[in-house]
Amino acid sequence: MNRHHPNFATIFIVLLFVVASLHAHAAQTFLVDRIAAVVGSQIILFSDVLEQAKPALNELDKAAQERGLSGLMSGRRDSVIKESLTQMIDDEIFLHEAREMKITVTQEELDAAMEGMARENGIDLEQLKQAIQAQGMDYLTYRNQLRKQLTRYKVLNMRVRSRIKISEAEARQHYNDQVRSIRATGTFEGAHILIRATASEPAGKVAKAKRRAEEILGRLKAGEDFAVVARKESEDQATAPYGGNLGTLQPGKIPATLERAFFDLEPNEIAGTIRTAAGFHIIKLIAREALGVLPFKQVKDKIIMDLQEEEMQRQAAIWLKEQRSRIFIDVRL
Repeated sequence: MNRHHPNFATIFIVLLFVVASLHAHAAQTFLVDRIAAVVGSQIILFSDVLEQAKPALNELDKAAQERGLSGLMSGRRDSVIKESLTQMIDDEIFLHEAREMKITVTQEELDAAMEGMARENGIDLEQLKQAIQAQGMDYLTYRNQLRKQLTRYKVLNMRVRSRIKISEAEARQHYNDQVRSIRATGTFEGAHILIRATASEPAGKVAKAKRRAEEILGRLKAGEDFAVVARKESEDQATAPYGGNLGTLQPGKIPATLERAFFDLEPNEIAGTIRTAAGFHIIKLIAREALGVLPFKQVKDKIIMDLQEEEMQRQAAIWLKEQRSRIFIDVRL
């Protein structure tokens, strides 16, 4: 008869095993889905951080396997995960601001962005989906990340864009900094007008010479012919009869201050006043050796756009720092 009754001791042991298993599973789930950070009233789960970091982690694992360094990559994996968390915190800050500003990204805007990305890469949407999945990322997760990027762009346009002002003079300075070393390798033809004022002369005479040079520069900018003015006003007797023409110059043949000023000019541009040991110079670039450098006017718009993008990133970092001090952030990873 006893064999027909339940064995309570056995049942109790089984129940203990089941409960222990459930606790172990719950603990494992907690480890995966624990809170990585709190931003304002929003929670970022560790599992979401891993999902965002998945493409970078996959690339890291692949590189580690190829190089036989699998056991040495734990530190780098931690860095990748922390970088992803930082990005997600930034995203939440932008989303917080977007909610306050009532900024949204519509499905139409999101679809257009996806189509634009596919078009830029010369593929269709289906191929783009396949490429995203090949990187180890879920397509819907990718769309969600893109939505956050578009939200970020809209917020920055509203909050930061007004801080960004790139002048043509700044673009020209950037251009000159980039091409000066190239131009220093070639020859150029230039002209100058010299108003003499050596360091040994009285300060009053030097100041008078500078005022005279500035007055001549003003006349040239107003449209007077450089060669005509040089013949009449230049105190360099060797070049004045020739309209101030210095001939074809090799780098290193004239004072460095004067040479640098020539490097920064386009043909027919005038600069001054430039001080050397001889006095005050007004210079004109007549021509330069072709060295494969595009003229400033051809690249000006692109340079301005590039500088605006750099400044946008800088201002965005400043804005984010301001927001981080304003919004409650608790990092638990």
